[in-house]
Amino acid sequence: MAILSADFLAVLNEKVINPAFEVARTNYTGVLSRISYGAARQPESGYKLNWLNQQIGAGGNTVNGAVLAAATTIAVDNGSFFRAGMQVSVKNSNEVILVTAVSGNNLTVVRGFGGTTAANIADNAVLTIDSTGREENSIGVDDGIFEPNPSENYFQTLDTQITLSRRALAQAQIGNYNDMQMQLAERVNQLTIQLNRMLIRGRKATATIGGKLHTYSGGMIYHTEQTGGYAVDNAAAALTFAKIDDLVEQIVLRGGKTDTIAVNTRLARVIQGLVNANYSSQRLSENLTDRGALVALTSDLPILGQINSIIVDTSLNDSELLMFDSMKPKIIPMASGNANADGNWRTLDSTQKGQDGESIRIVGDFGIEMSSFKTNLARLHNIG
Repeated sequence: MAILSADFLAVLNEKVINPAFEVARTNYTGVLSRISYGAARQPESGYKLNWLNQQIGAGGNTVNGAVLAAATTIAVDNGSFFRAGMQVSVKNSNEVILVTAVSGNNLTVVRGFGGTTAANIADNAVLTIDSTGREENSIGVDDGIFEPNPSENYFQTLDTQITLSRRALAQAQIGNYNDMQMQLAERVNQLTIQLNRMLIRGRKATATIGGKLHTYSGGMIYHTEQTGGYAVDNAAAALTFAKIDDLVEQIVLRGGKTDTIAVNTRLARVIQGLVNANYSSQRLSENLTDRGALVALTSDLPILGQINSIIVDTSLNDSELLMFDSMKPKIIPMASGNANADGNWRTLDSTQKGQDGESIRIVGDFGIEMSSFKTNLARLHNIG
């Protein structure tokens, strides 16, 4: 294998590559610029990324069968959410109900508790947990309000290569780094685009190619399609503020929050048009840059107080919208796969035998951690 020149190594080691990539990532117009890196993590079984998804059941649970006002037993879909001493209620009802015992999915209750009036409860109504009261010197009891559950994704290996001819290396040795710096900028931008597309469109999967295992990390769209994820088919209808607020409302009802909307260029212009047509000049000015570009969208549900930054990302189709909490998704480097202490990118001598020039490979292993995706991520697709 050829020995790389000292100049080539000095310019293209991981101490140069990683800062260059971080500058490109934070300046990139896309979802990748909004999220953060997590700490490097050891893989399970060689390529699996595991984390604990902690979901708080904000809405309680669904009633299984209509309940008359006089009934003192209520059947629910999942009784593990409840325990004796809880006060519960039904949306749009003034009645407060006290749970005195739980047996499987059946709750023994006191109706019209605290001077309220008992009322009929419809099938599939949500029985919301208001609060829990315990006796003096009580002992701890588990319930299903807080639901930690394991989640899994895969690490994926991304790479590119920079090659300099013998003549370009000769120029570098006398201080002319133009070709080297141009290639570095292009390759770092290429990796930024690939990692961003993996974050949005990646599919968790494995494949055997040429007898060797390839692993792929599932991205944001993939997670909205999984059990418990939230994706809405807009049935080719036009985008409206009401549809956007519906997504916000559902995320909040699931116990989450949102601060970012990501769209392609077409829907960005649609949203700009909706705002121009419907917002007052005062409200409009609060969400514009000095040049008049829309950068945020305030929810029309004032009690929720949701303000979403708008990100234009060409990795999205022109008929889909993502809404998410930017603190939840994280890019996780593989601790044992990447050479430097922080994970991220590493450089390898990839010069071939007999090559009239020299090559460096930039390679990294990364997985996407979609924490709380059931409560903090939504997708609206098939937008007309």
